[in-house]
Amino acid sequence: MENLLLFIETRDNEPKKACIELLSEARRLKTDGKFKVHAVIMGTLPEALKQKILPFVDILVNITDPVLNQYTPEGFASALAAYAKEITPKLILASATQMGRDFLPRVAVLMESGIASDVTAVSWSENPIKFVRPIYGGKVLSEISFINYPAVVTVRPNTFVSEEPGTENGEYREKQAGINPEQLKTKVVKIDESKKGRVDLVEADIIVSGGRGLKLAENFRVLEDLVSVIGGAVGAARSVVDAKWRDQEDQVGKSGKTVSPKLYIAVGISGAIHHTMGMDTSKVVLAINTDPNAIIFNYADYGIVGDFAEVVPRMTEEFRNRLGR
Repeated sequence: MENLLLFIETRDNEPKKACIELLSEARRLKTDGKFKVHAVIMGTLPEALKQKILPFVDILVNITDPVLNQYTPEGFASALAAYAKEITPKLILASATQMGRDFLPRVAVLMESGIASDVTAVSWSENPIKFVRPIYGGKVLSEISFINYPAVVTVRPNTFVSEEPGTENGEYREKQAGINPEQLKTKVVKIDESKKGRVDLVEADIIVSGGRGLKLAENFRVLEDLVSVIGGAVGAARSVVDAKWRDQEDQVGKSGKTVSPKLYIAVGISGAIHHTMGMDTSKVVLAINTDPNAIIFNYADYGIVGDFAEVVPRMTEEFRNRLGR
């Protein structure tokens, strides 16, 4: 049986939602007898977190080293590649979060292997396995397969379905990385946790994004009110971030974050290509704009032509009544 290696990213001592999706898919493959599943967590591993991961996998490995207590792309890539070389997996999988996109290409270089990034679908039954990823701003879906292994794959959040773990725990192992600090070219200077507890935009099931059509930064409160009722996260178009109305971490698009929520609500967003490239794989898109010819309607499953100041508060009130919040 071939090995499948997962990198598990954590936040606030919990596995990230996208990683639970990866673990659920890996468990299905394990149950079908297709792979032996190895999962790796770097740095400190609390007991409660360990117990959440073990039912999904055959082997959970905690790789420790003083340099792994804080994320650096060189440190994490070196540790994961070293373990991969020990077990020679067919595939190395990680979520296409900011961290995954940052250091998995380095793992591919160290493994001298190919990489498929931002995958949105996988055909496990085909030989070779087919991976689907959008290109040209989502206008084309490309199919990728590998002729040599191991291969590295990053998967967009919300690609796989989260499921409950099994009843049997896998094996737990600890491993020292032994990384020379002089290898690291990156230094952590500051960690800003001022927005700790917020829903991660990349992993949110629902995203309400605003553009310049909101007219003023203060008008984002209307979107925040909606999100407080239906859940999810608030995103922004690049023009809004450039105007300093929202932080860069809220930006959706080519130069921001790529998201794949179950529901994407675009409010006052024109639909420029650099924005749609970041949300084109959303499951359902609702666009709200005063311009009936706005490009965003070409990407929308549902559209409302109207003023956000009238439409969004009415939506919020209706959801509040229906959801009892």
